[in-house]
Amino acid sequence: MYRDEPLDDEAELRELVGDAPVDRVLAAGGADAVAVAADALRILQGWVTPQQCATWLTTPSRRLGDRDPLTALADGHADDVLDALRAYLAAQG
Repeated sequence: MYRDEPLDDEAELRELVGDAPVDRVLAAGGADAVAVAADALRILQGWVTPQQCATWLTTPSRRLGDRDPLTALADGHADDVLDALRAYLAAQG
């Protein structure tokens, strides 16, 4: 599907982490992977600062096989990303 402007959630992700990571997720995982990334962002926003959100989404994690969450989403590992998110947030409390 072709669209001229990104959806609101996608635009917010782009603003936070940049175009390249979101383009990679969109190209490899499609709109569903971007939707999971947006869901993760919404959850993170309730717990940490915007900078911490961006850092979590783009920093490699041992829980994700040394991939960052966006790369893991692009590779089709949404459940693993959500599990890693839950563990991260549990450590914040």
